[in-house]
Amino acid sequence: MNKNLKAQINRVIENKNQKVFIANWKMNKKFSDISEYAKTFNKLLKADPVLKVYHPLIGVAPTMLGILPTTGLMKNNVVTVCQHVHYEKNGAITGQVSYDMIHEYNINYVLIGHSETREMLNVTDRQVNLTIKTLLANNMVPVLCIGESIKQYDNNESMDVITSQLTQDLMDVSSEQILNVIIAYEPIWAIGSGKSADEKFISNMTKHIRKTLKGLYDEKVAKKVRVLYGGSVKPTNAAGILKINGVDGALIGGAGLNPNDFYNIINQHPEYLEIKAIISKK
Repeated sequence: MNKNLKAQINRVIENKNQKVFIANWKMNKKFSDISEYAKTFNKLLKADPVLKVYHPLIGVAPTMLGILPTTGLMKNNVVTVCQHVHYEKNGAITGQVSYDMIHEYNINYVLIGHSETREMLNVTDRQVNLTIKTLLANNMVPVLCIGESIKQYDNNESMDVITSQLTQDLMDVSSEQILNVIIAYEPIWAIGSGKSADEKFISNMTKHIRKTLKGLYDEKVAKKVRVLYGGSVKPTNAAGILKINGVDGALIGGAGLNPNDFYNIINQHPEYLEIKAIISKK
């Protein structure tokens, strides 16, 4: 890459947070499915000239059984993200997998506090907090999921819920440690419903998240924390969501099950498009 082209690209990304795109597969994809997905996704990323010079964090979150095949099959620096772990290193805890077990396989990213684990597994904010602190102490990256229910949304309690979750989940997390936490705002009423929050609402909530972080830490820290949006993000609405100031990427459910859809969300981010335009003119 010539110096002029590199300088132009650096100007696009300088002083901006690294963008993050994670496909949460939930309880989907057997080994054969993962293999086919990886073949397609690897080809798309490898053939993309922008992704040779621009490096967002791209991850997929398979089931526990899918962690090892996913790690082995995915190329182009795609990271494997664990959907859920226990904060204890080991013990008589049937049905759980510890942070230490996945860390042994160099899995360093973990979804924490996803609404489905909060609801179905009764994961509390206290447990979320303990897990976040354990992961950070072991040089791992928590992807903290926060969001309100449809009842809370209808009662205009959205911002209060988010403030409460952030305050409890990040208790005793230092200003240095919080920079290694990724926050994913997913309104529960939008997950899997096909209904995404509108851009104005997402913008207001993103500002509120950063305002809350400013209160917990300071303005400089609040700006540097990566904040994602999740909740029925798909190729048809991704461009509008990703251009919102303060949104650093997306946590993607249904659309993330399709490699073409996932790729077509990644390539709609404004930074990606700016760099694509620069490269096309060279």
